[in-house]
Amino acid sequence: MPVVAWELLRLGAFAFGGLGATLALLQRGLIDRRGWLQQHDISEALAITQALPGSTGIQVVAYLGWRLRGWPGALVAAAAFIAPATALMIVVAAASLALPDQPWVKGALTGIQVAVVGLIVAAMWRLARNQAKTAMFTAVLLASCVLGFFVHAVLIVVGAGLIGAVLGKEKSDG
Repeated sequence: MPVVAWELLRLGAFAFGGLGATLALLQRGLIDRRGWLQQHDISEALAITQALPGSTGIQVVAYLGWRLRGWPGALVAAAAFIAPATALMIVVAAASLALPDQPWVKGALTGIQVAVVGLIVAAMWRLARNQAKTAMFTAVLLASCVLGFFVHAVLIVVGAGLIGAVLGKEKSDG
C-alpha cells in the first residue's frame, strides 16, 4: 500500500489543469509507467463517475485505488492524491492576497489555462481512440460530443450505457 500511496501523492503533485490533465497523468503513471492498470480501467472509472455528483477526478482516483487495493486502496489513493493540491491551494490563497491585480500573475494564469486546454484535448483524444473501436461506438462518441452542448451529462451517460447494453446483448445473442 505505501507504493500506491507514494505514486498517487506524486501524481497529485503534478495534476494541474483539471480532469483531462489528471486523466493523462493517471494513464502515464498507473498504466504506462507502473503497468498496474489498463486503459479500460480509466475509461470504466470515468464512465461510472460521470454519473455521480462531485469532483470526477477524485472519484476516478478513488475508483482506481479500489481496483488496485480494495476499499483501503480507494481511501489511501484519494487522500494521497488530494494532499499536494490542498497544501498548495492554502499557499496560493495566502499569496494571492499579497499580490492582488499583478499583471504578471494574470498573464501566468492565462498561459497555464491555455496549456491545460491542450492537455485536456490530448487526454480526450487518447481516450476516444481507445474506446471508439466500432462504427456504432464511434457514432455514440460523436453524438455524445454534440449532445454535450445541449443535454445534461448524466442523460448522455445513461443513454450511452443503455445503447451499449443493447448492443452487447445483441452481440451475445447472435
